[in-house]
Amino acid sequence: MAYKGGEAPGSVTQTGWEWEKRPQDLDVMGRWWVLLCFVLQALQWPFTEAEEWSVTMPSEINVLTRSCVVIPCTFTHPPSHEPSHIIWYSYSSTKYPVVYSEKPEDVIEPFHGRTEFTGDVKSGNCSLKISHILPAMNEYQLYPWIDPDTVKHKFYHKTVKLKVQETTPAVRLIVDGNPKEGETLHISCTVVHTCISSPPTLSFGDTSGDVQDNQTDLGQGYWRTESTISFPATTSDQGRAVGCWVGHPGRQAAPTWVEISVHYAPRSVHVSAEKSTALVGENVTLECRSDANPSSSTFLWYLQRDGSVCTLTAREDSITVTDLRHGQNSFYCTARNILGMANSSSPFIITTEYKPSIFPESSCVIQGPALRCWCKVRSLPSASVEWTVDGTDAQAALSHVEMFSVRQNHTLSGELLFNFTVHHTTVTCRAFNGHGQQEHSLLIKAPPQNVSVSQRPLRVLEGQSLTLSCSSHAFPEVLSYGWYQVYEDGEVQLSERSDRLHLQVVGRHMGPYRCSARNEIGQSRSAGTLVRVDFAPVISPASSCALENGQVRCECVVESYPLAAVTWTAPGVQTNRTVSMEFSGSLKSTLTGHMGNGQDHEITCHAANRYGQISLQLTLKGSSAMSTSSLAAAGCGAAALVLLTAAILYCTQRSRENINPLVEVELKGNEEEKGDTKYSRTMWF
Repeated sequence: MAYKGGEAPGSVTQTGWEWEKRPQDLDVMGRWWVLLCFVLQALQWPFTEAEEWSVTMPSEINVLTRSCVVIPCTFTHPPSHEPSHIIWYSYSSTKYPVVYSEKPEDVIEPFHGRTEFTGDVKSGNCSLKISHILPAMNEYQLYPWIDPDTVKHKFYHKTVKLKVQETTPAVRLIVDGNPKEGETLHISCTVVHTCISSPPTLSFGDTSGDVQDNQTDLGQGYWRTESTISFPATTSDQGRAVGCWVGHPGRQAAPTWVEISVHYAPRSVHVSAEKSTALVGENVTLECRSDANPSSSTFLWYLQRDGSVCTLTAREDSITVTDLRHGQNSFYCTARNILGMANSSSPFIITTEYKPSIFPESSCVIQGPALRCWCKVRSLPSASVEWTVDGTDAQAALSHVEMFSVRQNHTLSGELLFNFTVHHTTVTCRAFNGHGQQEHSLLIKAPPQNVSVSQRPLRVLEGQSLTLSCSSHAFPEVLSYGWYQVYEDGEVQLSERSDRLHLQVVGRHMGPYRCSARNEIGQSRSAGTLVRVDFAPVISPASSCALENGQVRCECVVESYPLAAVTWTAPGVQTNRTVSMEFSGSLKSTLTGHMGNGQDHEITCHAANRYGQISLQLTLKGSSAMSTSSLAAAGCGAAALVLLTAAILYCTQRSRENINPLVEVELKGNEEEKGDTKYSRTMWF
């Protein structure tokens, strides 16, 4: 809509400006200042109003002829303006047709005498009621104008269009929930309208019950009228039609109908089929029948056999069974609808035959040469069983063979004719009848085999630590281990129960050790294993020389690991030969030769390995003196050896603390003379 000269409807046209009427004695400068202020205020005022005026109402609304409508309308205004009255107009591009005014004579047709202002100007409510809607009002676009004499805001940019309809709105008639016999049945009849002052009337005809009416504001000018009738449901209501009559102002609508359904849970549930016996491989179709309203929609199937009940995956009322088993296959079903469920009262039993099936727990046990196997079979008719051992008939592979069967439990026992091991023996059970066969390689159980002890690290010095590990081949797996230290007169069981034994500080004489491994079949043991500890040579005080008739015989006993190399120093002795012999972890070197009478001679035994060396000196002074001297030297040598051993251990410990491997250490006081015997020793660590 356009206004001539930007004028608002109802405004007074001014043909001149007020400042032109001022006295002629105003100076020119004053007139220009007044004019400038007036222009600035005039330019600013429309923008300020445009930002602070707003109207909220629906863009269009559907109305029924001969009914009424209340157009919801609210507005906001500038704080500086106090609204006083409202006029509603019909949108036009040339003029301002009045739809509502405090002057009824200004209202145009077809709205004359049919509009009423229901809002409150002071609170910003501009709602308009139109009564007795006429078809001629269709497509009219209406808008309010607040204080049109003074407000310049263009309100016609926001309009509401009337959509006048001759057809009555749809009626919604529903039954609340799914009533069962004896429960309260609720039927609701609803219709949407725009005339809250004269809402539609709702009636359920000759249906009696408790009726409640309700009006709900849906917003945007629409209301919902709802009438609900409630009464107890009976079986006679099943399939009965109930109608709702809706009356609008000036007209009567045709009734809307709904059919009542009284619901109940399934009953009389049972399973049926064409036959109750089947051969292996045949299919049998079963049906689950029930009486229910609504009809049963979900079904559960159960199969009972061998004393247990399992739930099948099918959820339909009909299933085809393909995996029937021997014996009584008892089928049950459950029918369910939205109200409840019921089970079949008795089973439907199908009997069938099928080929042999071998249970997976069938197995064998080997203990020594004895073999005993169990093969558990289920079949109908009963199956025959054949046994093979490594592809050979059991009668040929075993001796003292026994085979017997009790209620499909088949047993084979006998002794292996040659050296079998668990990991290379295969026992097969083959069960067969007229419907088929099945072969099964049996799991072979045995006590642990090849039990052994290993040492880590492989080489260790005195005072260091090592770990012994117990390994074996076993099925079933090893459950526990045992460790033992072996002595000449027996063995002692240690507290360790794992597969590893940790020895923190080792000495040169430790072990042998053995371990045991146990599973559910039995226990096996390893052989005794010596702990190999490396140490420098030690010459036994029992080493000696004897002189008889000019013949010298000397023996040097050396203990070490690895074995030491033994050499002799014997000046003045015509050596015939030297012989070295190992025994009990020691090394004995023998020197024989000829010596002149009356001469003093010193004979020295030298022993050395990678960890050190040692020397033992013996002096001979004739035959009689030699015997006495040898005895004295032997005694003194023993004492010197004790002191020397203590010094070696002390230096060894100090050497390990300093962590200096392969350092040559010259023991202080490494030469001691006790009687006629002298020791000299060098150690490497």
